[in-house]
Amino acid sequence: MRTTRILAAVMAATLVLVAGAHAQVTPTSSYDPKAAFAQTDQNADGSVDLEEFHQRIVDVFYYADTDKDGFLSVTELQQLPASEPMNDADKNADGKVTLREFVRIRFLQFQSTDTDHDGELTLTEVLIVYQVTP
Repeated sequence: MRTTRILAAVMAATLVLVAGAHAQVTPTSSYDPKAAFAQTDQNADGSVDLEEFHQRIVDVFYYADTDKDGFLSVTELQQLPASEPMNDADKNADGKVTLREFVRIRFLQFQSTDTDHDGELTLTEVLIVYQVTP
């Protein structure tokens, strides 16, 4: 149950930022997974594929890196809505999250959400994580 809640929170944070990496981030309490999904689905084909997801995750990383040092500090990571714990993201435990570490944990979350294992996220798969009726 804890894993499901963490996954839901992280996917929420990801899609909130993915939806508007260069826009003002809205609080997660007003998060609309349907709107975020539509914005993330750049080619409007009804799914978010690995390329779309990767492109947005990289944008999110650089958006969150407010001091532009190429890493996410604990403070920067905590600024992300419903961010994952630093020890989950910081694989080498050096106190900062690299782009590689950030992408790694986000792709693990992508794989967990992709329940049919087709390499794409559908709106239904995302809504299931949020326990929202499609």
